[in-house]
Amino acid sequence: MAAVLLGVILFAGQAAAAGYIRYILATRDGGTAYVFTTHGRPGLERLLRDLYREAGVPWEVILRYLRPAPRPVPVPRPEPRPEPKPEPQPEPQPEPEPQPEPEPQPKPDPEPNPEQSGMTAKEQEMLKLVNQERAKLGLNPLEPDMELVKLARMKAQDMIDLGYFAHQSPTYGSPFDMMRAAGITYRTAGENLAGAGTVERAHTALMNSDGHRRNILHPAYDHVGIGIIEGGPYGLMCVQMFTGQ
Repeated sequence: MAAVLLGVILFAGQAAAAGYIRYILATRDGGTAYVFTTHGRPGLERLLRDLYREAGVPWEVILRYLRPAPRPVPVPRPEPRPEPKPEPQPEPQPEPEPQPEPEPQPKPDPEPNPEQSGMTAKEQEMLKLVNQERAKLGLNPLEPDMELVKLARMKAQDMIDLGYFAHQSPTYGSPFDMMRAAGITYRTAGENLAGAGTVERAHTALMNSDGHRRNILHPAYDHVGIGIIEGGPYGLMCVQMFTGQ
């Protein structure tokens, strides 16, 4: 009987909204009957007695196995998660344009140290101008004498330091005194002094003076010492010392 009754009862559900209990029962012809009753057994007992009276099934047995189905528990719908916003990406910085590499500049040639490499560029320039003038007259070129060059530089520096412009030095005496003190021998000797802003101007001024021009073009001279020091009131202090053997 229990097996038959269990086969008859499909399920029971509850209609809580209206305050009724809903039962779904199988009918004799294989259909389905939906039954709503109030809470409590009195109403359900009368219903079962009326439904199964003709079937010959004791309604007490059906009532024993009949139980309402548990109320469905509402499942909360998951709230949609907001789609993660992509993090802002930094805008690409433009690559710096390559700067052209500076062309290497040639280093200027250092002015030679007079004590180590002979005459300076300005001194060599003046020697060249002197020998060009001598060549015009067919005279032999003057050879540079480094001992005379040293004396000429000393005289030029002394004039700058002491602020004078003369053949007689308060420090060294005459140019001939300086030559003898340095052990330089000669048969004839002379000295030219010039102050100017450039070597060319100094040479032009000397050639425009009769006495100085005679020293430059003296046929008895064969050696010369030229000393040029930057400074003094003229810009360049130039000294020429000549000797002839």
